[in-house]
Amino acid sequence: MSVEITTLCRRDLDQYMDLLRAGFGEELGKRGTNISGIGRMANVLLCCSSLPLRLIELLTHRGLFVLVAKDGPRVVGMLTVLKKRIPILIGAYVLEGYRRRGVALGLVEEALLRLERQGYSRVQGAVIDHTAQLLVERAGFVPYDHIDLYQHSLPTGVSSPAGALAQRARRIDLPRHPYDLGPLNLFTGVRVRNMVVNSEGEKTIVGTLIALPHQTMAEIQPKLLLREREDTFCALLSAADEWFSKLGRTIVTVSLHDDTASLAGVLTREGFVNRHSWVQMRIDL
Repeated sequence: MSVEITTLCRRDLDQYMDLLRAGFGEELGKRGTNISGIGRMANVLLCCSSLPLRLIELLTHRGLFVLVAKDGPRVVGMLTVLKKRIPILIGAYVLEGYRRRGVALGLVEEALLRLERQGYSRVQGAVIDHTAQLLVERAGFVPYDHIDLYQHSLPTGVSSPAGALAQRARRIDLPRHPYDLGPLNLFTGVRVRNMVVNSEGEKTIVGTLIALPHQTMAEIQPKLLLREREDTFCALLSAADEWFSKLGRTIVTVSLHDDTASLAGVLTREGFVNRHSWVQMRIDL
């Protein structure tokens, strides 16, 4: 491999944004993402030698860094690392002329090396096709979960079933969203709401509602607590419909993992469409 892998800095931001548009412009467009807004936020985070990023990590123990592959002054590849209890690799992209030259694998291996040096023992990632899965398997990743993404325009028109009530919850047993920075959400524009569904005196479902800035798409991450009570999921869908519509979002998505796959029947019945799938991968360092 003849390229150098380094951390994204401000002087490479314009080229990075061009790569972002080339690799993910279509997908970001479907999410109603304001790519220019992402660029402005990135410019702020990278100022003063990335001081804002370092402050966020100091205050929240969550952060990110972006690796770029450079051929001389030209940025030809990128990979984003979200740092949390278990870091996540996302957003890998390499220009067509530099593929099959080990650039993508080099980005992944460099990310793993840096995370291992920082004391992390496990790393996760997601792949959407067989080629990407083979790539990360070469770096040592193994599959452990599967995600189906369902989508519906807002408002969904879903009605809460009789006897089921969705309410806000202070804490729930679900991993925090990678971009959930707690009190700092006030400054980043990320909106997060934890919900619990009660039916007949029992908690049946919990879920996290997430609305990211610069997007018209919002997300629900559910967890089923009681089997054969999937119908109460409609109470959570109804509450999400109301909140997301107030926030000006126009599309809602639901991510179903292997342990929540039984909710797919409810989503299909309510007109949600299975848009695409991922394989979740992980590696122990």
